[in-house]
Amino acid sequence: MEAMRSRWTDDRLDDLKQSVDDGFQEVKGSIVRLDGRIDRLQHAMVVSAVAIYSMMFVGFGAIITLFATHF
Repeated sequence: MEAMRSRWTDDRLDDLKQSVDDGFQEVKGSIVRLDGRIDRLQHAMVVSAVAIYSMMFVGFGAIITLFATHF
């Protein structure tokens, strides 16, 4: 096992910088994938809301028509 150094050398700092940069690149890639998933979720929610409102509109129209024809 290597003995602990009392000072950081430029090579060790470069290695540390590279590993930190690699970690940030992984996080950025994850954020991009997450943004895509959130966009798809929002799209699905809008489509669902439009479908529910349409069904309610048709349902209320059917009820009004039913009452209008029977009374």
